[in-house]
Amino acid sequence: MLFTPERHEPVTGSPFVESGARAAIDRIVARTEAELDRADGRWPLDGADREREDEGPSSALYHGASGIVWALGELAGEPVFDRQFVESLEPKLAAEVDPTNYAEHGVWFGPAGAVAVAEHFWPDGSRRDRLEELARASLADPELEIMFGHPGYMALAAELYARTGEQRWAELWHAGADRLFEEWRYDEALRAWCWTQSFRGRDARYVGAAHGLIGNINVLLRGGDLLDAERRREVEARTVETLTSLAVVEDGRANWPPGAGDSLVANDRIRVQWCHGAAGVVSTLWSVAPEDGTWSELLLAGGRLVWETGPIRDAPGLCHGTAGNAYAFLGLWKRTGDEEWLERAHAFVVHAAEQVEERYARVGHAHHSLFSGDEGVAMCLASCIAGDAAMPIADGLI
Repeated sequence: MLFTPERHEPVTGSPFVESGARAAIDRIVARTEAELDRADGRWPLDGADREREDEGPSSALYHGASGIVWALGELAGEPVFDRQFVESLEPKLAAEVDPTNYAEHGVWFGPAGAVAVAEHFWPDGSRRDRLEELARASLADPELEIMFGHPGYMALAAELYARTGEQRWAELWHAGADRLFEEWRYDEALRAWCWTQSFRGRDARYVGAAHGLIGNINVLLRGGDLLDAERRREVEARTVETLTSLAVVEDGRANWPPGAGDSLVANDRIRVQWCHGAAGVVSTLWSVAPEDGTWSELLLAGGRLVWETGPIRDAPGLCHGTAGNAYAFLGLWKRTGDEEWLERAHAFVVHAAEQVEERYARVGHAHHSLFSGDEGVAMCLASCIAGDAAMPIADGLI
């Protein structure tokens, strides 16, 4: 068994119509604007995103105000909130995080995310100085992953170097890349290249797009000219070897475990989503080794599993929901040119939008979060309209 059936549901099959998709985006945006706590400058934190019962509103990129502000600006094509509002998010985030917790130093949950969103809308040299300071401080952190560790800063550095040409960003990217290559170890028993992450106080060798191997590979490959041709070939070769070795394949379908060498089952379920499992592998690595037919077939096997398991029950969002899985189909459409994959992306994102509406009708308020809530669904709707396979934030923030 490659998935947990009770975590999924049949796709409704409602048609994708651009006008309908735009109307769904408009509904989400209208609720986001209406439900902002203007006195606080943030949105209520949904119960599904709380780790503590008394946890208040978040300013973070992943599930808080920074990510929501970024998404609304991307959807509108311009900043929706003024500069003062956006710049106020960094001190709020600094007050929210635990300075002794390395995980909260990262771009996705720490102050750098808020600074990066402001830099995206209003480039400023002094703000880039702040990002450089935070990036340098992250280089020795034990979390080797995009959300919590220095690879998240590498992604920012590559984007800032491409935009500004400032050499400091090339230097920071190469310093991060040197550490990644130094700590990328080969496991002969698994025939896999793995990183070990320190995750919430324990070591793990995560595979997924959010916390592990795949996310780091994406950072290296998205370095553009910063990654020389020889190293790019090496990264692609290691990627294909490792993901082929770690794949669990049954009847032309494929999935991947959360951790290298682990069972597919973790916490009593098998994940088929962006953060862990086939959807994240396919949506992140669809452009790797385009001429390798065997690798292409493995990616297609992952895509078939994502389609046949169906949308994720009660979870419309990006990280571990239906909209995030739609990006796997967009990637396969880009890789193969087969319109059936685009149609499948459309089917999933329409289903995700329907999940949003069903929840809103049931509870009377939206779930505000870029990666786990409604704003991520709006971003996926926009991606399907534009035919864009880029995953929000993971494939471009600045």
